Amino acid sequence: MRAEFWAALTAVCWGCGSYFEKRGVKLGGLSPIMGTTIRTVTSLLLLMFLSYPFWHQVRTAGIKPILMIAIAGGVFAGALGIVFLYNALKLGNLSTVLPIAFCLTPVLGVLLGALLLREKLAFIQYVGIALTIAGAAITAYFA
Repeated sequence: MRAEFWAALTAVCWGCGSYFEKRGVKLGGLSPIMGTTIRTVTSLLLLMFLSYPFWHQVRTAGIKPILMIAIAGGVFAGALGIVFLYNALKLGNLSTVLPIAFCLTPVLGVLLGALLLREKLAFIQYVGIALTIAGAAITAYFA
């Protein structure tokens, strides 16, 4: 299947997940850090089961890739990013928080890909970046 299919499924999972996370934190009177912990423990249990056939890959991967994933993915995206998202969800409206968080995320990713990975961008992609930033700004400003 194409990468775009998986990206669309990601958006569905994250959009729907954020809705229920906001409702759960509010309904349970939970702190954002507790919501993050519940989410992470649940994810860990499921991923440990699903990844079992691939555990041997850790031995051959080397320390640098493991640290890159652990620090960037585990600390920044996984822990801090989710704690910040839960704080935003607790304090703000879903209609404001999600566009800012999930519109600006791909913009930063595309720019990092272009600058650090030397990925080539077409003019229309730069237009898309500008429109995405404008859309997030308009959504936040008129909330």
